[in-house]
Amino acid sequence: MRGPGALFDQLAERRRPEILAYLVRMLGNRDDAEDACQETFLRAHAAFGRLDGAANTRAWLYRIATNTALNLARGRSRRISRLAETDPDTLAGVAGAGVEAREDLRAVGRAVATLPPRQRAALMLRCFEGLEYADIAASVGGTAEAARANVYQAVRKLRAALGKGLA
Repeated sequence: MRGPGALFDQLAERRRPEILAYLVRMLGNRDDAEDACQETFLRAHAAFGRLDGAANTRAWLYRIATNTALNLARGRSRRISRLAETDPDTLAGVAGAGVEAREDLRAVGRAVATLPPRQRAALMLRCFEGLEYADIAASVGGTAEAARANVYQAVRKLRAALGKGLA
């Protein structure tokens, strides 16, 4: 099979694991992340034919995933008054961590969950996905300078909330 359908299938297969990992970190819940990931790729499939051939498809997918996650979080926060707490088991390298390290991760997860959605998304895209500020801007909207400011403000708020320095 050739053509746009095959190109989209290749893109989806290549990017799905990283988009799902991002959504797990954004939403703090694997089931919600799976739903959001499926919705992301449904929306991307519907819009793929309109995508400019020179577009950054990775940033484009992150933008769709971010919007999907924010919509899901907004809907959930209307129903319940909390945003899901990050489960430390979903973070890489935690399986063998001690009780104290797991508690520290839970505290970080709670602090991250209190960040405004745009700052949380920018922080996740920068720290976990390694996106450049221009790509973060393309993913969450705004300029590269605004993306840099969102990451800076997120880190500043996390430092204040946790009462200790962060790298």
